[in-house]
Amino acid sequence: MIKIQISKTLQGKIRQGYPWIFKYQIQNRISEDASENLGVVYDQNNRFLAVGLWDPGSDLCFRVLSLGKPMKIDGSFFLERLRSAKIIRAELEGQGTTGYRVINGESDGFPGLVLDRYEGVLVLKLYTASWFPFLVELCELFQKEFKSRQVVLRLARNVSKFLDTHSTYRDGQTLYGEETSGWVQFKENGLKFLADVVEGQKTGFFLDQRENRLRIRGMAKGRSVLNVFSYSGGFSVYALAGGCRSVMEVDSSSFALETSLRNLKLNFPEKSFPAQNFTQAEGDAFQILARLKSEKRFFDLVILDPPAFAKNKKQKAQALEAYTRLVKAGAQVTSGALLAASCSRHVPADEFYNAVYRGIDSAGKKYKEIAKTGHALDHPATFAEAFYLKSIYIQVGR
Repeated sequence: MIKIQISKTLQGKIRQGYPWIFKYQIQNRISEDASENLGVVYDQNNRFLAVGLWDPGSDLCFRVLSLGKPMKIDGSFFLERLRSAKIIRAELEGQGTTGYRVINGESDGFPGLVLDRYEGVLVLKLYTASWFPFLVELCELFQKEFKSRQVVLRLARNVSKFLDTHSTYRDGQTLYGEETSGWVQFKENGLKFLADVVEGQKTGFFLDQRENRLRIRGMAKGRSVLNVFSYSGGFSVYALAGGCRSVMEVDSSSFALETSLRNLKLNFPEKSFPAQNFTQAEGDAFQILARLKSEKRFFDLVILDPPAFAKNKKQKAQALEAYTRLVKAGAQVTSGALLAASCSRHVPADEFYNAVYRGIDSAGKKYKEIAKTGHALDHPATFAEAFYLKSIYIQVGR
């Protein structure tokens, strides 16, 4: 096991719950062994501080598993944490939801690991290679606890790069059960969706927007809806289920738009899509919004849910400028309510909201804030960097 020494300042942060140590923060390292995947942090008096995952191939080389006193990191340790996570999410099943996040990384005590459930299929995604030695044990534990028919492995890009051609594991691999075709059906608030668990973004579906989708359902009745960056059509399905007058989707991916049609047909089999009250536009969102403005098209409800504009801290300024431009373009075709969302953890919530306000101001519109939303209960965030999702609802005037 690797022994790590860090500064007093960082020791204080770790004691307060901060879960990460980066390479540049390590002052001394003892008994390094390339095969080791666990490390221990000691304070300046050589007293135990924390045990965690050791990943020498990453700049984020240490992730805290347990604080305060030495713990045996084994199946019993993981089972206790899994069951605690299950308790938090217990109410979701009663809401007609069979697709949700079971484990949300550090915030559920599994640093660098997420576990999503899609009905009878579990999707395990790793963000650090340090989990590989535990993978067989974890797969068995997760499968037994949920009696799932399949467990699928997904790997973040940094972890995939770590693997060589002879590795036992690969992205999209079925760890338990029969090989899956990729598409899995599940329910969310009683509505049906498909998740591409083998090749889809994240683990196959954007589960973190469930509560915002439900809110849109409640706002949609009788309204015309513009869904920008629609991806697999989650907001569109909810809007139609809520009785909206029409939906227009905008996305740059033909595959995403086709997936949206599949989700719509699952929920409204008696209808044919595209339809008079449902249209799709494939292309650049900014260009399509500009075209809609030139055509003097207006929508009662506009949804702006783009992919992350900032992948790192250096991109924050340009991301904020992009959010402002997007909201300006969206506000120019809004004659009612607007939802703007950001999924970038490198953009703080207050700065994102200010970018939204600037966008509406630059569109020359009056506005009133309706609500702000963040993480759902199955996406807990226990430290600053874990907060990534923020959304704001605005009533836009003429």
